[in-house]
Amino acid sequence: MADAQSRPALLEQTTNLSAYDTSYIGFLIWWYTAPHIINSFVESNDLTGKRIVLFATSGGSNIKKAMEDLRQAYPQLNIVGGKMLNGAVSGDIDDGR
Repeated sequence: MADAQSRPALLEQTTNLSAYDTSYIGFLIWWYTAPHIINSFVESNDLTGKRIVLFATSGGSNIKKAMEDLRQAYPQLNIVGGKMLNGAVSGDIDDGR
């Protein structure tokens, strides 16, 4: 996590997301933010015009900084909200926040 420009390799370089209006992206929080593999995924796939909902798990952090970091890194994307999925979760994770 020390090198902000690090982009780990993906097993599949692209995913055909053209049939979807909403993309859910999940990850573990690392050092208060999304791991760099998420940047690799975002930069390798066309998410233009899609609603993006984030979800994450963490032993002690919340998702706020990860959402802020991704919104700042990719201002052209429509990141509509996110939710922590630690323990039991009720309701839809896509609450639009």
